[in-house]
Amino acid sequence: MATFRRNRKAITPSEARRIALESQKAITPIIAIILTMMMVVAIAGAMFYWITRIQGQGQGGVESFSGRFFTTAASAVNVVQVFYNGSFANAETLTIFLQNIGNSNIPVDNGTSSPTTEWFVSDVNGRPVCNSNWGGTAGTNATVRCMKGCATDVLPGQIRQVILNLSIGECTLMNITNGTQVKFTVDFSGKTTTTGTFIKNVP
Repeated sequence: MATFRRNRKAITPSEARRIALESQKAITPIIAIILTMMMVVAIAGAMFYWITRIQGQGQGGVESFSGRFFTTAASAVNVVQVFYNGSFANAETLTIFLQNIGNSNIPVDNGTSSPTTEWFVSDVNGRPVCNSNWGGTAGTNATVRCMKGCATDVLPGQIRQVILNLSIGECTLMNITNGTQVKFTVDFSGKTTTTGTFIKNVP
């Protein structure tokens, strides 16, 4: 029987390690590229989510601020004249002429629940006199009663006469010295505010 011998050179342990290292070097760059791509995709996704969320919050805040700014800028009321009449006992009236100098309607509401017309009254020294709405009714002691000029909007450019009955509630000026300057600030349902002054002058 013929014997065949393979013409193969024996591999030493050092050569085996070298071959193994070369094989590892061939695989390592591929794995590194794949891992790098996975990290890049993960980071890009996280950044996209973060930027989208921040942009949405910022855009919503800007839109809200812009809406409030333009509404406030377009709404303005000027106090043209004020007349106080307290000639008769327990019959104080205050007549206010208001002009809408903005370009949007101004509500003059005489309701009792917010949002409604409210005002703050103080004396010449800044001491508060009262803070109330204009929704009082005859025969009550709750608040100021709007006798004329309330419940409808003041149109742009329009002048509105408002007559208030101060004989009821805490806004009565009976205890304020005659000749005293009184200051008031009116809030029109949160849309805009205006201020004015008058002299309590009882003949």
